[in-house]
Amino acid sequence: MEREDTDPWYHQFWPWFIIALPTFAVIAGLYTLWLAIQTEDSLVVRSDDGMNVVTERNLAAEQAAVRLGLIAELNIQLETGAVVVTISSLPNVDFPTSLQLRMRHPTLASRDAVIDLVQAIPNADGEPTWAGHFVRPQSGRFYVTLSSGNDWRLSGEWSGQSQLRLGSPDQPGNDQD
Repeated sequence: MEREDTDPWYHQFWPWFIIALPTFAVIAGLYTLWLAIQTEDSLVVRSDDGMNVVTERNLAAEQAAVRLGLIAELNIQLETGAVVVTISSLPNVDFPTSLQLRMRHPTLASRDAVIDLVQAIPNADGEPTWAGHFVRPQSGRFYVTLSSGNDWRLSGEWSGQSQLRLGSPDQPGNDQD
């Protein structure tokens, strides 16, 4: 003798299971769409000048640093957030009283930091120094740019070490650590 189900379909397990799979997919798709709309794409550099002009300006500033023979030594105290920068260069280079140190996180713009450095007392070798301070100490990997407005710029990568050397790899004695 065969058994026949007398319960309606909505009391059965399998129809609801089959309906639940595409329902969860639609909900996950809507959540993904909501995330895409709410989150800013921090990897895109926005500029009114256009990307080519910004790139050319950055290249010109880096080439100016090479012409001036600039090499910067950054000393970063991770516990306190203090930053001291010493710059060596060719003779007769005029330096500004302030520099800007930008630390850009590879993926999270919220972790980016800009440190304004002010001129301090020259070191024992007579090389000019600048000092500044993090608002909050950083950790992780960052792209570092030291610049004097649009005149020149030095760049490199920082991964949490206490000392970092920025300068052209073409210059003798410049080992990027």
